[in-house]
Amino acid sequence: MKLIVACSEFSNMLSRLQGFLGKSQLSPILSNVLIEADESGLLTLSATDTEISFQGQVKAQVTERGSTTVDGKRLLAMVRQFPAPEVAMSMEGNDELSLVSGRSQMSLLGINAGEFPQLTMEGQELFKVRGGVLTDLFERTFFSISTSTDETRPQLTGACVISKGDGIIRVVSTDGHRLSMAERYAGVEGAAPLPEFAGKIVPRKAVLELRKLVDEYPEVELGIDEQNLTVKTEDFSINIRLIVHQFPPYEAVIPKSNDNIYTFDRQELLSTLKRMGLVGEEKLHGVKLDFGGGEVEIESKNNNLGQVVERLSCAEGSSEQELIVAFGVHYMIDVLNVINGAEVQICLDHNDSTPGLFRDPEFEQDVFVVMPKRL
Repeated sequence: MKLIVACSEFSNMLSRLQGFLGKSQLSPILSNVLIEADESGLLTLSATDTEISFQGQVKAQVTERGSTTVDGKRLLAMVRQFPAPEVAMSMEGNDELSLVSGRSQMSLLGINAGEFPQLTMEGQELFKVRGGVLTDLFERTFFSISTSTDETRPQLTGACVISKGDGIIRVVSTDGHRLSMAERYAGVEGAAPLPEFAGKIVPRKAVLELRKLVDEYPEVELGIDEQNLTVKTEDFSINIRLIVHQFPPYEAVIPKSNDNIYTFDRQELLSTLKRMGLVGEEKLHGVKLDFGGGEVEIESKNNNLGQVVERLSCAEGSSEQELIVAFGVHYMIDVLNVINGAEVQICLDHNDSTPGLFRDPEFEQDVFVVMPKRL
């Protein structure tokens, strides 16, 4: 294998695939990137942890075809430090990759390409969606994906994607303590209609990578079947093994009778809650909210650290109903961090055991549910 490639393009593609590299403790080949060069002038880079896979291409001047695998993180570190704008790569028969850039010469010992897992990026019928919309949906729902390693509930460790028809895509996630649901029109003008499909659960790690990678693309192509999701852009393809389990009946969790609506300046409430969290760093720390008379008194108490109490005025038009409820302060902060508008609505029932409903007035179809804490 002999080729010359621009360091900037090479580094950019290597950066994109870092999240797809596997753990070397499990299998050394999974921490490697597969490098394939052919005479067509394309350098193909692939990475996989067997659950999610990445394959991207960059233009190169290829004089001799070949393939090998080398440590993906170390290769990126080397390319980033090269002094010249291009790097010449070559490999002899022992899978040692030589890299020369300007006055710098480096090499990496590799593993034969034949040991790298076979990747599949084809097979499904593709349809187009807007990349920015897909990113927004995942941004709004990522925080409530469970990070638990409880193998009895794998369906909570991903985001459920639903195509409702008429170009509408809904994404839902829950960890049992809170739930988030967002939906947007994702269709592309002039493209074929989006096919309808029921819930497909995308693993948390895949959601994290998609959030980072597809936002810059006005259009991306999706292909989906019972076990896999394929995402394609003009520069790379991603294959994701879906979590094949039934997602919980989330609509039953969303309260229907929370008619007491309290509206707040989002940033003001967020700042207040962050101060409440200073005496309760643990994730489940609860704070009491005492509503009435057009304001709320928020109290955070920790017997080992101290207490924080603040009063906050509700916006005009809010409910005057007197209510006392309690929620996890950090769960509320997570919700307010993904709402972008100037205001946030907290919708409550008379019963303090009913989940709290948080809404973004700018996106009324989005729903954020936080389970109450015992007072």
